Amino acid sequence: MPSYPKQPRPTNNPLLEQARHLRLKKRFSQHFLIREKVLDDICGLMDLQPEDTLIEIGPGGGFLTEKLLATGCQLTAVELDRRMCWHLEGRFKPETFPNLNLVEQDILRFDFETVAAPKFKIVGNLPYQITSKIMFLLAGELYEAEHPLRQRISQLTVMVQKEVAERICASPGQRAFNPLSIALQYWFEPRFDFVVPATDFYPPPKVESAVLTLVPRKEPLVKVHDLKLFSKLIKAAFSAKRKTIRNALLSSSFASGAVIDKIFSETGVHSGLRAEAISIVTFGELTNAFGSNARQD
Repeated sequence: MPSYPKQPRPTNNPLLEQARHLRLKKRFSQHFLIREKVLDDICGLMDLQPEDTLIEIGPGGGFLTEKLLATGCQLTAVELDRRMCWHLEGRFKPETFPNLNLVEQDILRFDFETVAAPKFKIVGNLPYQITSKIMFLLAGELYEAEHPLRQRISQLTVMVQKEVAERICASPGQRAFNPLSIALQYWFEPRFDFVVPATDFYPPPKVESAVLTLVPRKEPLVKVHDLKLFSKLIKAAFSAKRKTIRNALLSSSFASGAVIDKIFSETGVHSGLRAEAISIVTFGELTNAFGSNARQD
């Protein structure tokens, strides 16, 4: 797993000095990334061209913002903290940075229709307490065949808690593989980029962070005829992780024992497996089989 080594903070780090002069609000859980190499690498991951449109979630002190603007892309920065907006307005004057549109707004309430470009990229350091809300706002729920933002996002690169990144990117058979893995991997191709230690932030958080990238798939991993049933099956399968998938489906009243045994026999899936050992494609095939059986009845 790619990771930046922990290192003591240099006493002459200009980003650290700037961060110390910013007034933080505890309720926003603000932690500013102060390692130049990591900022450069995040900017590099975006592969930005002047014709690109980019949305930055929570620019904060503007450390990453400055590097993003230097690419010449059209940048909309969405910041909730009014004092940070004042700071950013002073740092990035319109006459010098005409490619910046600064919006004081909660990203959960931001009107993406105000972004004129049909396609855009998104980057940001997501607040840990609302990471899932933001991810599903952007990516949509598993059961949504059509989602307006999913159709418009060409790349989503975000900093999240390391454990969350591991879940999103996990493969079947790994302990971290769970419904979140499936919900995002069904529609997006994930990439775990690198781990960022807590010492690279001011103030340092209590956990390690990680950067990951999601790119929309041209087609979902498997054709599922009933996405709501798909979502229901996955929820039931993971409802008791210590149980086999058969017992988990039975205890959650997903279907009768006779129907469960019939479907697993027809599909050739071993009913003694646990949910985390089953691939997304196999879950899709099981969903289609359960749906077909229900229509026949």
